[in-house]
Amino acid sequence: MFFEGIWIIILGTIASVMVTVGWIPQIIRGYKTKSLSDVSYYLMILISTGSVLWIFYGVEINDKIIVGVNIAILIFNLTLLGMKIKYSRK
Repeated sequence: MFFEGIWIIILGTIASVMVTVGWIPQIIRGYKTKSLSDVSYYLMILISTGSVLWIFYGVEINDKIIVGVNIAILIFNLTLLGMKIKYSRK
C-alpha cells in the first residue's frame, strides 16, 4: 500500500476536512443572497441520506473520522435545506 499507518489517517483527515469545508461557501452564499433556488432538493435529500448511512457505517466499524465528518456534513446539509425552505417561501 502507498499510504500506511499514520499517513492513511492524515490522508483521511485532510480529505474529510476538505469535503466538509466545501459546504461553507454555499451556506455563506445562500445567506447573503437569500436564495438557494439553484440548489436541488433531491441533491440535499440524497446527500443527507448518504451521510446517515455513512454514520451508521462509521459507528459499525468504529471509525470516529467517518462518523464526525458525516455528522458535520449532515448538519451543513440540513442547514442549507432549512435555508432553502425558508427563502423559497418569500
